[in-house]
Amino acid sequence: MHRFFLWISVLMLVVFIVPTDLEACPSCKTLDEPVSKGFNWSILFLMAMPFTVFTLVGGTIFLHFNSNRLSAFSHQWVLTTRNLFARRNKRQQQKLTADR
Repeated sequence: MHRFFLWISVLMLVVFIVPTDLEACPSCKTLDEPVSKGFNWSILFLMAMPFTVFTLVGGTIFLHFNSNRLSAFSHQWVLTTRNLFARRNKRQQQKLTADR
């Protein structure tokens, strides 16, 4: 927990120290031009695409190999929550009949 707050503090320090006017390239200075905006969006998509692909492939592989274990867990979770709600409703009904 101490490390978490240390990293958050360091991150906040870096965010406040780094100037907000950093420019990655000379064409970023003219952001009002449509070509520059398109260039910036293309860089964003190029950076995000590997993460998206690896997440989708990894998630599919994970769900494929763990589907039996996950379905058993979800089935047990449903039964547990049904029992909890049934007990709560039974206590509420007993309380209402006791109040009458």
